Amino acid sequence: MEIEILKNENGYAKINIKKTDPHTLFNILRDELMQDPKVDFSGYWRNESFYESIIFQVRMKDESADHIQAINSALERIKEHASEFMDLCKIKLA
Repeated sequence: MEIEILKNENGYAKINIKKTDPHTLFNILRDELMQDPKVDFSGYWRNESFYESIIFQVRMKDESADHIQAINSALERIKEHASEFMDLCKIKLA
């Protein structure tokens, strides 16, 4: 995976992500970000060939809100959900 920051400004980030599966992580991240009441918009689309590059963006409702913190918090929640799922699978499949 390669990441290029296209914009990183007040309450907004636009990131080009290359050499990755375009749906798996980024659809989950988009959904998790939209659960944050401070987030106005989060989404992604293909930039080049769908399997070569996507553009991911997040925009906060308030320009002074920390979009990097929102992304980090969403990723931490995803990590917790994945860990809980793994633990449940281990119990049920044992």
